[in-house]
Formats: sequence, structure tokens, C-alpha cells
Amino acid sequence: MSSIADGTGRAKASPASERRSLPVAAKVALLALAAAVPLLFAGDYQLRFLAEILIIGTAVLSLDLLVGFGGLVSLGHAVFFGGAAYAAAIASQALGADVVVMLAVGIATGMASALLMGVVVMRTIALFFLILSLIVGQIVWEVVFHWREVTGGADGLRGFPVLTLHTGFATIPLNNGVALYLAALVLALAAFLATRSFVDAPIGRALLGTRERQLRMSALGYSIPRIRLMALLASGAIAGAAGSLYPFVNQYVGPNAVHWTMSAMMIIMLVIGGVGSLYGAFIGSAIYLGIQTYVSSYTDRWQLVVGLVFVLTVMIMPKGVVAGLKAACGRRKDAEGRS
Repeated sequence: MSSIADGTGRAKASPASERRSLPVAAKVALLALAAAVPLLFAGDYQLRFLAEILIIGTAVLSLDLLVGFGGLVSLGHAVFFGGAAYAAAIASQALGADVVVMLAVGIATGMASALLMGVVVMRTIALFFLILSLIVGQIVWEVVFHWREVTGGADGLRGFPVLTLHTGFATIPLNNGVALYLAALVLALAAFLATRSFVDAPIGRALLGTRERQLRMSALGYSIPRIRLMALLASGAIAGAAGSLYPFVNQYVGPNAVHWTMSAMMIIMLVIGGVGSLYGAFIGSAIYLGIQTYVSSYTDRWQLVVGLVFVLTVMIMPKGVVAGLKAACGRRKDAEGRS
């Protein structure tokens, strides 16, 4: 087994996982291959379902930015996602459903919602932040539920124009499973890279510092509310981008998209996948929506299955599925390195 010398001159084992780390090009190739597999074997329904997983996973990713790095657990996060979904659905009837325009509308709506919520909740922490975000979310739900002339009320909105992409030379309709899956995949990758860049930037380090050492950060002159507001705006923009594509997958958006139960569902997805892992947002989304879609066809008690998965995850893999699988793979590689 190879070893290196540490600062005291003693031999220090080099983990097998570090020696066998895949190069970036190989990781990109594996990612591209994994993304291409559904295009070869999945039908239109399955591709639409994968698009929904990626879109909601992107919204959960935006929540991870707040929870995993800022310690800000919100029960009003559905306002960013669902509000953008409604804004895109309404705007598409007047402006057309060009994907770039819809994304712009969604991002603007998400950031405006985040700014509104930030004004209310930014100077609170922990339980007070949770409760105030819930109250703001429920106010928005009440408006959506009762403003029937605009939002459709309890019936929601349906029958939107076909989502399109204008290339300058031609207009490409995004109304089939393949196109929607690719659009959702591009969105998810862009959101992941944007979130990773935010976390690695000085603002992301400062956000992490506000979670771990709030008093020390304040003593060093950092404005805690300002840092959290910037994180909230970034999270709102990503959730809004995801929400802008959501109505066009199933041609429907309803008031449940802004209800607090949607926010709770995102938190459950995040805990299952792994808080702070970024990747876990999509894993948790796939597990939750897979149970909801397929188990519910056999029993009405699919939520019991979700509850069991949630409890088992917390007990067996408290850091989430992603961290649990990484730890298991690391132990296996170390065992192979020692043998």
C-alpha cells in the first residue's frame, strides 16, 4: 500500500479513493452517457416523467442552497417555484411560449418573490424563519386559490401554447417527451453549475460562515441579513427558472404548486437525497416522485412508503443517500486497497 510522509515524518496512507479518482473528462463522458440512455429506451411518458424529476430536482437544488449552506429551512419555498409556474403560464397566453421568454419571466418572478419574502423574514432565524416563511407562503396560496379570474382558482390553469425554441432560423416546438427532457436536462445542468459556482464563491463561503459562526461573522463586519438575502435571491432565481418550465410538462399548474405541502415535499426530497450534497436534490426527487407515481398505482398508501423510506434514510444514512453511497464505496475501495 502506497504512503506519503506527513508533517511529522510518519508515513500516512493515501486513500485508495484518491488514487483512483476519475479525470474530469471521464466524469463528463459518464454523465453524457447516463443522460443519453433514456433517449434510447424510454417512451414519451417516461421522458416527460424524467423531465418532471429534473425540474422539481432543480427546485430542490435551490432549496439546498438555503438549507445546506445557510441553515435556513423554509416552508415557503414553493412560492418561488409555483409563483414562477403561474407567471409563465399566464404570460405564455399573451407573449407566446418561447422558452427563453418563459425562463426570463420565471427567474424574474422567483427573484421578486424572494425579495418580498426576504424583506419579511431576513432578520429572523431558526424556528421564526420557518414560521414566517410558512405564513408568507400561505398568504400567496390564498391569493392564488381565490383569484379565480387570473389563476383559475382551485381548478388551476391548463391548455397553454406549445413551448418553443426560436433559433433565429427556425422555431422548434418542445411539445414531446424528448424535447422536454432535453430542455429540463439543460436547465438542471445549468442550475447545478450556477449553484456550485455560488457555493465556491466568497459569498458562498460567507453564507456558510453565517450558518456556523454567526456571532463571529457579525464581529468581523459582515452583514448577515445582506448575505442571506443574496442567497435567497439566488435560490429564488433557480427555483423560478425551474417553475417556468413546470406547466409545460403536463400542461397544467394548480394551487398545490404554491402550497406549503409542496415546500415540505421538497424538504423531504432534500433529506432523502442529502442536505448540502447538491447531487442529492435530484436523487431525492427521483426517489420521491418514483414512489408517488408507481407505488400509488398499486395502493393509496404510497405516502406510508415515503415515510418509511424517510425514516430508514435518517436512521441508516443520516447524511442522505448520496453521502451514504459515497461512504460505502469509499469503504469498499479502502478494503480493496488493503488487500
